[in-house]
Amino acid sequence: MWKFLESEMQVIIGLVENATRTDAEIADIFNLKKGTVASIRRRLLDAGAITYANVPAFSKLGCEILGFHIGTTEPSERADTRVNHYIEFASKSPQIYHGMIGGTSVVLYTALKNATEFDGFTQSHNSFFTGSRRSSKAKMTSAFFPYALSKCTQVPNFASIVHDHFKLDVPAPKSVPPTSAEIESPNLSETERMTLVALVEHPRFSDREISAKVGLSRQAVTRIRNKLAENGVLTTVCIPRLYKWGFEIGAVAHPKFNMEIPWEKRLKTQPAECLDLSFLTLSKADEAAANYILARYSEYAEKLESVLAWYHKVKAFDEKPEITLFPLDRCTELRSFDYGPAVRHLLLA
Repeated sequence: MWKFLESEMQVIIGLVENATRTDAEIADIFNLKKGTVASIRRRLLDAGAITYANVPAFSKLGCEILGFHIGTTEPSERADTRVNHYIEFASKSPQIYHGMIGGTSVVLYTALKNATEFDGFTQSHNSFFTGSRRSSKAKMTSAFFPYALSKCTQVPNFASIVHDHFKLDVPAPKSVPPTSAEIESPNLSETERMTLVALVEHPRFSDREISAKVGLSRQAVTRIRNKLAENGVLTTVCIPRLYKWGFEIGAVAHPKFNMEIPWEKRLKTQPAECLDLSFLTLSKADEAAANYILARYSEYAEKLESVLAWYHKVKAFDEKPEITLFPLDRCTELRSFDYGPAVRHLLLA
């Protein structure tokens, strides 16, 4: 397990809670020196302990549906062959913004324009895994979460996971429950579209570097960046690379719910850790997808037991929940909060 100094943990917490905080703001919160924070930030980024993502609000870009796809493959195929086939499939599928493969399990998250594209994506998966690739194909279960009927984690949120892991004597982060979002057609000029794509594809680029990419002045890029942020189209987040820290287990839960319990009541009364410790949640009245990452398998077993007890007590499940485990030391990222291909597909295709 990666060992962090207390000052490093403080900087990580400060950034994961709010990636737009300046070095001076973090220094003020934790009583550090501004230069110390700047040095730690650079060191963490260079070591790959953290990274940044510019997260688009897909609902504001004309996207109607978020897709969830999970499945298992036959163990007969060589693992490296199976992984290479899914890497190739992901490279040909711009709708995927997050996904991984580990052992015989695969999970994918997609941003889709409409139901037609959702069906087209599942067909493209089936078509790709034919012939010599057939033995690598996962038997997929796909669910779609229309913005009009769903509540979702609008940006990945690792604050509670990091706070729970570090156990520092600092205030716990505010709970950020999944929220609904209205679908909007993108009202962006051509230069704004190109700049948005560049910002999403290069989250660590300065405005000067983005300006060289899109052929605009630095001032124009800054104006567009600020406009996108103010309008909620783009949010910068800090992603902790937990598998590099030594976290062992990823867990993806796909429960189906008893519709006799009102959706809002379930969300408000379920154990707080169900939502707080899921870094990406898709939820609707009859089902959900939640994602957890844990330092130890023993931690998973302990927390699962306490969480499931509440659901069983109130008879929330319509059927036994499906929980898929991913041993992180044997996983390959197909995309990790890489929104560039999806945004390019939505705006420029």
